[in-house]
Amino acid sequence: MQAKLVNTLNQFKALVLAGMVIIITLLANKHGNLDIASSSIGMLMIILISIISLKIKDIIPIKIPAFAYASLLGMLITTPWSPFAETFLKFTNGISTGQIGTVILAVAGISIGTRLEDIKKLSWKIVIIAFVVFCGTFFGSALISQAILKMQGII
Repeated sequence: MQAKLVNTLNQFKALVLAGMVIIITLLANKHGNLDIASSSIGMLMIILISIISLKIKDIIPIKIPAFAYASLLGMLITTPWSPFAETFLKFTNGISTGQIGTVILAVAGISIGTRLEDIKKLSWKIVIIAFVVFCGTFFGSALISQAILKMQGII
């Protein structure tokens, strides 16, 4: 029980630190024109959803990532019939998903950087896989964009 509490506390600390970095990057991105109080409350709401989704992942034995639970909770909270939707959207409206993604990618990069020995074992194969993934993502996005723009008659 003590280990789970320490784990939850460490997760909370990491999420709060990430939330602070996100608020700081939002403030810099908006050149100081940010409602810090409202955005901070919104970030705390997002952190709470993240903690709840991590706990759901621990409780439910199915191997589904916590991100999926967080997405589901966020979707349920923001649906029109949810009593929390208006309040949640009011406070999280100023938080950009681009800023959140930037911080997540930075943390992922640091995490990968701590495992350089494992990456070295993959050698040249990782370069081929990365190239295929990048190209697939780029061309897949381009095809979807092309189809949608054609259907709308824009091109």
